[in-house]
Amino acid sequence: MHTSLFGILTAVIWAAADIFIAQSTKTIRPVFGAALVSLIGTAIFCVYYLLFIQSQIPANISGVAWSAVSGVFIFMASVFFFKALHGGPIGLISALSSTYPAITLIVAITMFDAALSLRQSIGFAMVIAGVVAAAGFHTSAPSTEKSGAAGTLMALLAALSWGIGYGLLAEGVKLLGWQAASLVQFAVLGTCCLALIILTLRRYQIDLAKMKSAVKSPFILGSAVTQQGGAILLNIGLHSDASGGSIVVALSSCYPILTTIMAYFLYNERIPLLALGGGALAIAGIVLLSV
Repeated sequence: MHTSLFGILTAVIWAAADIFIAQSTKTIRPVFGAALVSLIGTAIFCVYYLLFIQSQIPANISGVAWSAVSGVFIFMASVFFFKALHGGPIGLISALSSTYPAITLIVAITMFDAALSLRQSIGFAMVIAGVVAAAGFHTSAPSTEKSGAAGTLMALLAALSWGIGYGLLAEGVKLLGWQAASLVQFAVLGTCCLALIILTLRRYQIDLAKMKSAVKSPFILGSAVTQQGGAILLNIGLHSDASGGSIVVALSSCYPILTTIMAYFLYNERIPLLALGGGALAIAGIVLLSV
């Protein structure tokens, strides 16, 4: 029950995060915004850890390694996702990027000896079919709609990176516990974000004044709080999930349903039936993978 609750809460919070992220990319470069949001979120968690947790990291090299590498992949996923939302549309991008549990399942099978049941095999096939159907809408669109095609590609790359990252993180949480694994993961994630910010300051012509303005932006702060809040809830859920993280990850990936509803009412987005049907099929397959 606790695992399902954490997964559902993660989905709800990440649905709100998508709206904040989409708005933030309108005022700041997507790549820079992704790094800034993740860096702020990391800082929030580090303060929380120092004030309320204060536990030492267990001397488990494998657990530290898996958690650290997961931070790199989740960092890449965040960059891809911001660029995808910048290309839009929000509902479709969220649906495609939410297929990451299928990749997590592959990681679990190939690296950590997880077994694939008949039900999970059917769910996996549904995910692949859904992704092909949804992505096919853009790949067959006129060449003038390049931004949509680029957004679709970035969403799929985000799903791939998240899937690998969460597959590795589940093992790190298993070996270290969610607190220590989260600290390692977010420390590596924050370091990558800081490096990216430093490297892109001159490229995007961002000075101190623009940096202060970005940090004060309600959309940047909203993105950081909601994204980080969901990530912490997911990590806690991974710790309590006896199925190796599959249930909580699958439930967390259902956030596009809520995002699509929000986008419809807030931005009046119209999503083609083929794309919407493909995304719905992929999400249904994700749920079937881990129920």
